[in-house]
Amino acid sequence: MIKLNIGSLLLLMIMGAVNAQNPDNNPTTDGDESTENLSPMVVVAYKQARPLQEVAADVSVISSDDIQQTQSEDMAAALRYETNINIEDAGNRFGTSGINIRGIGSNRVAVEVDGVPNAKAFDIGSYSFATAQYPDVSVISRIEVLKGPASTLYGSNALGGIVSIHTWNPQDLVGDTNHWQQFRLGFDGQYNGRHGTYTHAWNGENNGFIFNINQRDGKGLQQPSSLAEDHADWDQQSAFGKWVTDLAPGHQLSFNLQAQQREQQTQIHSFIGTGRFNNTTALAGDDHSESQKFSVNYDFMLNKTWADDGIIRLYHTNTEFLQTTTEHRFSRRGAPLRQNRVFSFEQTALGMEVNFTKHFNTGNWSHRLIYGVEMTQTDVAEYRDALETNLTTGISTNVLLGEVFPFRDFPLTDVKELGAFIHDEIELSPRWTLIPALRFDRYDLSPERDTLFDNNAEEIEVVTIDESDFSPKLGLLYQIDDYSSIYAQYVRGFRAPPAEDVNIGFNIALFNYRSIPNPDLKSETSNGYELGYRLLLPKQRLTISGFYNKYNDLIVSRAPLGIDPETQALLFQSQNIERARIHGFEIDYEWLINDQWQTHAGLSWTEGKNQTSNQPLNSVSPPKAVLAALWKSTNSHWRMGLYGRFSAAQDDVDLTEGAIFQTPGYAVFDWMASYHFNANSQIQFSINNLTDKKYWLWQQVRNFDVDDPIIEALSQASRHFSLSYSHQW
Repeated sequence: MIKLNIGSLLLLMIMGAVNAQNPDNNPTTDGDESTENLSPMVVVAYKQARPLQEVAADVSVISSDDIQQTQSEDMAAALRYETNINIEDAGNRFGTSGINIRGIGSNRVAVEVDGVPNAKAFDIGSYSFATAQYPDVSVISRIEVLKGPASTLYGSNALGGIVSIHTWNPQDLVGDTNHWQQFRLGFDGQYNGRHGTYTHAWNGENNGFIFNINQRDGKGLQQPSSLAEDHADWDQQSAFGKWVTDLAPGHQLSFNLQAQQREQQTQIHSFIGTGRFNNTTALAGDDHSESQKFSVNYDFMLNKTWADDGIIRLYHTNTEFLQTTTEHRFSRRGAPLRQNRVFSFEQTALGMEVNFTKHFNTGNWSHRLIYGVEMTQTDVAEYRDALETNLTTGISTNVLLGEVFPFRDFPLTDVKELGAFIHDEIELSPRWTLIPALRFDRYDLSPERDTLFDNNAEEIEVVTIDESDFSPKLGLLYQIDDYSSIYAQYVRGFRAPPAEDVNIGFNIALFNYRSIPNPDLKSETSNGYELGYRLLLPKQRLTISGFYNKYNDLIVSRAPLGIDPETQALLFQSQNIERARIHGFEIDYEWLINDQWQTHAGLSWTEGKNQTSNQPLNSVSPPKAVLAALWKSTNSHWRMGLYGRFSAAQDDVDLTEGAIFQTPGYAVFDWMASYHFNANSQIQFSINNLTDKKYWLWQQVRNFDVDDPIIEALSQASRHFSLSYSHQW
């Protein structure tokens, strides 16, 4: 019902508005500035800045103004009004785990910050989750999301798309003077959290720098749950710095540094004494994470026959998680026990990227060429430890559930990746543009077993992966007239098997569970087809896109394999789904009605199917719509916005392995307001979930049984308010 009503309303509004703003009906238009706002420059589609109207792909752009206007305090909030981009979440303790685009997620969507890849997420069991790390929103100038396979430009990790996060440069913030400073203080009711930010930018004749420090804390998600409330106490600090120097005309060198750390203590009460935690009396987590990114960028001019200009990027990243869980419980015989578990995960990457661009003509055809090489070496290390103590006898053991601790779930792993690509925009005529591209990827995964891995998997033979693949792309853009265009594209995607799927090696003797490597695990590939239409009027933008993606050999992590006839153990092994497909459509519409009013609407519908089992893909979210109405006063002091998010019930799921929880439909409204005292100071206020709706997000609960008691604790935040004040000079 929600899908039908909201979809109908959206289409009627678009049809009426577009007719009202038809250029033929409004011959005197003066919307150059608004047209620029509706067709922003994007880099992610071609690795070169292009107006959105000239891109043969579906790209969403979340600007810093959008982040500020929606009073978003993290990545999940910044993306919540996008229709087919969903945050994957690991609950109150672990938080955001990844991004799902058009039904594809789980490390299949690449994330880059200023061109530097983000670390991947990893989880195993209930007590271990290395989640995603994103920069603080206060340093983000814009977020660009390229939907659908993007392996041609971004390699093995972009099977489902790419999220490209851009941070501020000094010249973006500094105005007439050479200095710019801002401090911001606020309260976020969603987490009962506080935040404070200070930013300082300076830009001189040849040098500039920007520096940002940020402090955030919180007490856990405020939920409308009938269960006992979980208590979280977290504290996060981040620092960001960028120095830019002009060495000569056309030659610029920049140094970027990002660092973040987070501490969280969590007391779990919501599902104690139920299900598998029936004998548990207390459960607490103490988690620490930190990440550092350092990069050097050199932009230069060449003016050679083989290249006009280029960029060299060098980077080093490090991400670490240390998670400690303390559980008090009774044994089957009634003995009081204390179980201490430790999970450690570290990922370090060293990389280089070199790109060149060249503009040239061949006859009547104009070419805009970009080509380059990328090299990355990533080292991944993980281990788990545990100790169980009988509180009556004082005796401790390092054997839990038959597992002998400490051990690694997969061996020390070194991954080397090499990619080379070429991408051309060929202007065949003023109306037709052809976009061919090709990429070659080489992927080398080398495991190194040690005593920690052998503690629990000595008999397991580890597997080395050496894969290579070509990823072609072909796009076509046709400019119908000055206001509208259509595009079509084919893109092949590629994803090599990750370390945690290749050589996972757990062995739970108590339950006779055992995982084994898969030497025949294949790389995932996709063939993506997309057709789109864009209408860009002086005050309006309409985008309609349809997509059909076919996937081969999608990997299902740790799938049950059956009983081993020799040991009678239940075997688990990462497996390839032979064939799957995902198709759907998206509509996005924005209308700048006048100087005071504007509106935005979006709608998406996606369906996925495992074509081997003929069952739905549970990674696909239900249909979703968004509506927003924004207003500002004539003197621009007051600004207000009403935002609505609407989701249909999830009724298209695979139930072959048992009943799972299916999220009901929902309609959630948020109200935002701000008052600008002057050009330098403002206060912002919001009431979120105005109707206090109890609802769930599919990507957070899609793997839980229908009667799992934890579902109650995974509902989204109840009605809450946020408040912030900022001053700049």
